[in-house]
Amino acid sequence: MPRIVIFTLTFLVITALIAACAGAEAPAAAPAAEAPAAESAASDVEMPQPDPADQALEATAAPDATSPDATPAVTGSLRHFRLAPGASTVQYFVEEEFFGQAAPFITAIGATDALTGAVTLRFDAAGVAIEAGTFSADISTLTSDRPRRDQAIRERWLESNRYPLATFVATEVVDLPADAALGQDVAFQVQGDMTIRAATNPMTWAMNARIDGGVLTGAATTFFTMRDYGFEPPDVAGILRVTDGVTVTVNFVAEEVLE
Repeated sequence: MPRIVIFTLTFLVITALIAACAGAEAPAAAPAAEAPAAESAASDVEMPQPDPADQALEATAAPDATSPDATPAVTGSLRHFRLAPGASTVQYFVEEEFFGQAAPFITAIGATDALTGAVTLRFDAAGVAIEAGTFSADISTLTSDRPRRDQAIRERWLESNRYPLATFVATEVVDLPADAALGQDVAFQVQGDMTIRAATNPMTWAMNARIDGGVLTGAATTFFTMRDYGFEPPDVAGILRVTDGVTVTVNFVAEEVLE
């Protein structure tokens, strides 16, 4: 065989081997060439944008406690009590002087159970406060051991037939002990405004009370002069004279009203 033919055949074989090797390696290199395209496609996907309404809710859901505009949480709890019908009494005590008798000085006592009223108490870390409290007594029903006295009080002295209600509006608890606890007797004061006849004056009651479960019980005492409320102390010339000073006590039972 001529040399030129052998050379040509050899060249063709070598070329074919090179082409075959190149074709066998091409598939392995393809993924590396396609990776940039995949990255580009992922970067072209648009991420969802946050809803402005959701952002507003998140901004107001948990205000910063240090912010001056943050609204403080309401603390404390309210308990409502109402006087049990017929279970409370009010009494008055006045000093009378009867002329010409062996025992000239006596203490006149009158009482009634015609009381109504309710109080709302707030309990918190600072103690107990009165949220609201109003109490009324029908003083036209006051009864003592002498019917003639009772009639004179209703018609002339106190005029309770004309002004039947004495009303106290409580506003503040004073001098409540720091160690006061439920289920124990606690001494303190309650301040407010008392209306008798057509006059209203500040009044302070000395209280001793306790709360057992859902029942508030206790006693309250106060003192006032008759002239403070627009009427003169009884004075019947030659018969009797009443000292211008009235002590009032209330024994009360109030039951909790659950809402």
